[in-house]
Amino acid sequence: MALDRRNLPQTIWGVALIAMGVLLCFREPYAIRSSLGSTFLNFARYFIAVFLIAGGAKKLYRLYFLGDKEPPS
Repeated sequence: MALDRRNLPQTIWGVALIAMGVLLCFREPYAIRSSLGSTFLNFARYFIAVFLIAGGAKKLYRLYFLGDKEPPS
């Protein structure tokens, strides 16, 4: 499927979600040093990162592989 002008904002949003999730995973070792005593905060950061990556991948999959003409509601 070719890149459509009305899907461009949805594509940018999906890529941004994936990028933020990946950056949160790479930033994690540096954030652990500042919160050594809190296991819950470390878990929460990875949990959020996984959901950001999954949400972005789902958005791109629905746009380009399922062929939805309208963005999901």
